[in-house]
Amino acid sequence: MKSIPILDLARARKRIDVELAERWKKILETGSYVQGPEVKEFECAFTGFLAARAVVGVANGTDALVVALRALRLAPGDEVLVPAFSFFATAEAVILAGGRPIFCDIDAATYNLDPLELERRATSRTVGVIGVHLYGRPFDFEAVAAIAGRRGWFVIEDAAQAHGARRKGRRVGTLGDLAAWSFYPTKNLGCFGDGGAVSGMDEERMKHVHRLANHGQSERYTHVEIGTNSRLDSLQAAVLNCRLPLLDADNASRRAHAARYRERLAGVGDLRFPPDDAADEVVYHQMTVATARRDVLQEHLKQRGVASAVHYPSALHRQPAMAAAGYGPATELPRAEQAGREVLCLPMYPELTADEVDRASDEIRAFYGA
Repeated sequence: MKSIPILDLARARKRIDVELAERWKKILETGSYVQGPEVKEFECAFTGFLAARAVVGVANGTDALVVALRALRLAPGDEVLVPAFSFFATAEAVILAGGRPIFCDIDAATYNLDPLELERRATSRTVGVIGVHLYGRPFDFEAVAAIAGRRGWFVIEDAAQAHGARRKGRRVGTLGDLAAWSFYPTKNLGCFGDGGAVSGMDEERMKHVHRLANHGQSERYTHVEIGTNSRLDSLQAAVLNCRLPLLDADNASRRAHAARYRERLAGVGDLRFPPDDAADEVVYHQMTVATARRDVLQEHLKQRGVASAVHYPSALHRQPAMAAAGYGPATELPRAEQAGREVLCLPMYPELTADEVDRASDEIRAFYGA
């Protein structure tokens, strides 16, 4: 029986082959490899899609976070509150920008940052918060923003897994002071290599973002500050220009697959699903379940040709690099650590078929004897 991959990028590529070939041919013929028309087209289109003030393309999602932090004037030794359960870059970027990440525990149901943790972990050095829209599910922005507003902190959205998601009718990426995006190939809106962007609602701040990402230039060969070289590649922008018009329909397909998983796996064993808040439009970057028998279930699925993945097996404060650098907290963060032991991500992508969802679900049901 044919295996079911966790993600099938070949299916995604085939849908845009013809248009992409034409776009790439034009880039190669004109030599517009850096800051070319494809990049400008994407920045404009994504700005409109988000209803943001501006979007600046950068080289990758990590750079997007670092540039956003620098644009918000993070100073050496400043503390930034981050969730302890996310991809490593969420905390790594704070260190790269000269700050200190302070890890907060998560909500046990959604896996997103627990707003109640913020004031508990804050100190006099705290200047901001990075909230992650993990797995395509918006974090509780209103609760986070209320605390940040009282304390004078900035809020950055790590939107790397939430392209197209909405919170109370607004696209994520327009809620905080700035938002950071990744277009890594596995994302809902992914290119065929590395790519990223920063979005925001303040025009002057976005001009600063653009300057920082382009060697601190106010104009060509006039460098008014120390920036970096982080630019979205034209070839990758062309991929994004092909895929952006498909994004809302693709996300609708993801939600349909998620509903089918939920229906077929309701009440099975000890499986738990993150709740869908009526205020959110979740885009299911990952189809995540949790079980105390995660590792055994994953091996069962592997033996039957159903791929799965663990995002993520360790809370960030338990990563060796963080412990060695002295960033780990003195106390445990039990909900983040439990998530690392229990979460499992099932096959999820727009091109997935209903039969594949059913087969994956049936194998899980068989594992539990359902």
